[in-house]
Amino acid sequence: MDASVKQVNTALQEYSDKDWNYSRISLVTRPLDGFGSPYILRLEILDLKTKQGRTDLKTLSDEVKWGDRHASELGMLEVVSLRINKALLEATSDEYWQFKRPVVRIAKREALAGKQDINAIWYQITEVAGEDFDNR
Repeated sequence: MDASVKQVNTALQEYSDKDWNYSRISLVTRPLDGFGSPYILRLEILDLKTKQGRTDLKTLSDEVKWGDRHASELGMLEVVSLRINKALLEATSDEYWQFKRPVVRIAKREALAGKQDINAIWYQITEVAGEDFDNR
């Protein structure tokens, strides 16, 4: 999982600070033990070489568009996952992912409870300021 998170974070660096509204989001992993939130993030991989994968990608694209218009109706974790998915869609191609595109989804923490040495995926927001602005 850590390698997948690093790969997603590398791809997210391609999304400009301006498009992030100067609040860059990245993924982090944390031990599930002691994790207080009832929800976590998870990575789902869409196989774009299959019809189902392409259909799921179209659905994701529609979700992101809907989320842009209705962000005020969503919880913070939903907004974060939609923003990450939007950045991945806009900053990378299917070829970049070798047609195995990652998607960030929300999952119930309890689905992983009881498994040992499990890490949860969460988000980190870094405010970009001053000379760090990237106006690509």
